[in-house]
Amino acid sequence: MNTTLDLTIAPSDELLDAIRDTAAAADQHADLIGSHDRMLDDGLFHLLVPSDLGGAGASIVDWFDAALAIAYADPAAGWIMAQGAVQNAWMAVGGDLAFTTEYFQTRQTIATSSAGSATAERLGDDFVVRNARWGYVSGSQGAAYLGGMVRTTTADGAPESRMVLVPAAEATILPSWDTLGLRGTGSHHIDLGDELVVPVERTFTWPSVAITRPGPLASVTHHTLWFISLSAAAVNLGAARRAIAEATVSAEHKLHRFDTVPVIEQSPFIRGIAELHGRVELAIAGLRSLLQRLWDDALEGDGPDIAQRARLRLAASAATAMGADVVREAQMLTGADAMHRAHPLERLGRDTQMLLNHVVTSATSREQFAKVLLGSYQGPPGFI
Repeated sequence: MNTTLDLTIAPSDELLDAIRDTAAAADQHADLIGSHDRMLDDGLFHLLVPSDLGGAGASIVDWFDAALAIAYADPAAGWIMAQGAVQNAWMAVGGDLAFTTEYFQTRQTIATSSAGSATAERLGDDFVVRNARWGYVSGSQGAAYLGGMVRTTTADGAPESRMVLVPAAEATILPSWDTLGLRGTGSHHIDLGDELVVPVERTFTWPSVAITRPGPLASVTHHTLWFISLSAAAVNLGAARRAIAEATVSAEHKLHRFDTVPVIEQSPFIRGIAELHGRVELAIAGLRSLLQRLWDDALEGDGPDIAQRARLRLAASAATAMGADVVREAQMLTGADAMHRAHPLERLGRDTQMLLNHVVTSATSREQFAKVLLGSYQGPPGFI
């Protein structure tokens, strides 16, 4: 029988301390299993899951705030938490009723990706999946189920895309994630083989989720991709907050040659930090306001239309870039010390640069969002 998770919406100080203390090792070894399991135990991957499935039933603003807090401790952990919680939300509102009920009996996660060329053919109650290989599967090392997007058709021959899932024990994780930053996400490639059979109940439509459990979460989750944009923004903004704090700590004790007072008392540093604080808090407040409006509408049964999603994703993309800029400027305020691998600002710089290369923040994606607002977008609504 499902029971509501015993958790508070905000991550505990003990959890944040543990994540922060192990972040450097996770970065070095590209392994975030310890932090993944701690977040799983605390129920963070089930924040958005409705209470009738044993989740916390939190709002999308609560989810964003939790991702900010985790990213402050470690951006890689923030990405895993944000995306893991979102993928459980997709399952909760769009998964097969019997399978999801069973799935949510246990605290567990799924890890999927759309970065592949797999196809699937419906045969009765199964899909025959071919070329089942995907890249960039964040959180793959700790997930209970792995999979990715497949291209298939409906019964009447119309194109359709779905996520397919298999137990993690049946998949091969290929250690491909050797990157500049966000190494702890373990976003490796996975290989499920040239051909396999996946029961229909272990699939759901994506990126537009066919709703099986209506409710506020379903209203905002029907179109999924804006969640990924907001995950990137939360990670880089949480990292930016941390960068400001680390630059301040460094300035408390730093004396430049011939200085008589520490850097923290000097006007250039004070003005620089004031500017960074203002930019970060403005971005966070703006995104929280947009999310709160979406959630209030969802409580009334209304999901965001394509123009709302485009505006939200443009705002998230701008916030992601701004977060990386703030980290870089915090490094400059700190000076050469920030470039040492032993200094937290060095890793924060690498981590935040990584998300500038994610497809949701790319110039091509921003162009599509702008076309929506200009009335010239002709692509599928589900990809906005």
